[in-house]
Amino acid sequence: MVFQQYSLIKIDLSVAEDDLYETPQHQKKDDPEYLEVALPSGPTPPPFRGLHSFGVSDDMWRLHREVALEGLRQMEPSDPRHKAIPPPYCNGYCLDDLHHPPPNTVTTARSSFGYPSSTFQVVSREDGYLYCLRRFDSVKSVSHKIAATVLEQWAGLEHPGLATLHNCFFSQRAVFFVHQFVNGGVSVRERFLMGNQYASESVLWSAICQLVTLLRRVHGARLACRTLDSRHVLVQMDALRIRLVFSCPGVVDALEYEARKPLADLQKDDIRKLGYLILSMASGTDVSGSTDANMIANCERFCLQHFSRELHNLCMTLIRSPSAPSIQDVSRALAGRIMDEYEATQANMSKMEQTLSAEYESGRIARLLMKLGFVNERPEFGPNRRWAQSGDCYVLSLFRDFGT
Repeated sequence: MVFQQYSLIKIDLSVAEDDLYETPQHQKKDDPEYLEVALPSGPTPPPFRGLHSFGVSDDMWRLHREVALEGLRQMEPSDPRHKAIPPPYCNGYCLDDLHHPPPNTVTTARSSFGYPSSTFQVVSREDGYLYCLRRFDSVKSVSHKIAATVLEQWAGLEHPGLATLHNCFFSQRAVFFVHQFVNGGVSVRERFLMGNQYASESVLWSAICQLVTLLRRVHGARLACRTLDSRHVLVQMDALRIRLVFSCPGVVDALEYEARKPLADLQKDDIRKLGYLILSMASGTDVSGSTDANMIANCERFCLQHFSRELHNLCMTLIRSPSAPSIQDVSRALAGRIMDEYEATQANMSKMEQTLSAEYESGRIARLLMKLGFVNERPEFGPNRRWAQSGDCYVLSLFRDFGT
């Protein structure tokens, strides 16, 4: 055991508070207002920490609580849409915009892919994790072989900005795609394009860097996203970060397998769609290759007025360049911005590590209190001396009541 060394200091209680650290010359040692106090002369002890400091902040706690509650959503047991979910999955919740179908009917809306479809949040009966389940009806061009080929291409591809494809199969005369579930994510259209809200420039540069690294990973695997637009890119955003996730890899590859284009053309289309997506987020207007030229010109003027010329030039180069640049060329042009994004990511990781350490302390205290509650106050054992409120059990009771 290490003993703390102490030294005596003398405090004059009759002088003003500002003079407490001055040596009083007019007092004598036998004066009743002359007090000797023993203070430690070794290292300063750590400051007192309240119980609230052992957990996450209130804002982060509310954020993760809302995300966890979203993961617990389920449809009513009598909802007929439960029949659209295959047996390997349960606890479904419809993610489509159509939340109130007619009673006793299973309603499917025609999706952006051209087929009647439904999208569900489901729980796997095999591993208990959440997944995003997409069901497409009336699909005749997809066979078991095509589904297996697409699954083999995309299942092994992982990236922070990619919702991994976990399965593709046939059931109930429909084709299903099972992707990673992005909890708390909303589409770019819902987050930035509804209500004429546009993103700030710092948010735009962060989004651009993330999307460029995503395309670099996908194109490096000799694949293409093909649906990089505001409906199929999800956003997770809080006070610390923004994260973009491409939500439906492999879907178009399977649905349009027979009519696929050369890979080089598909990758060039990805680059142009990246430019349109950036312009949409900057102007708050959904633009694409089919948008009227006057609308695109208005969005371009808005971007030039409210954002830097560097951002404007990048966006319009991706859209209007006669030969779209490769993703490698775009990556080299954004080297400085990507380094800024890397620094911001490292700073965010440091904050998350601090939060994780706080949760570790909180969990340790909770386990200790549960163990003490299990040992103490056990009247059902009656006169059993091993469980009586004496000896070690009494010491543990004192520690629980006064030491925690």
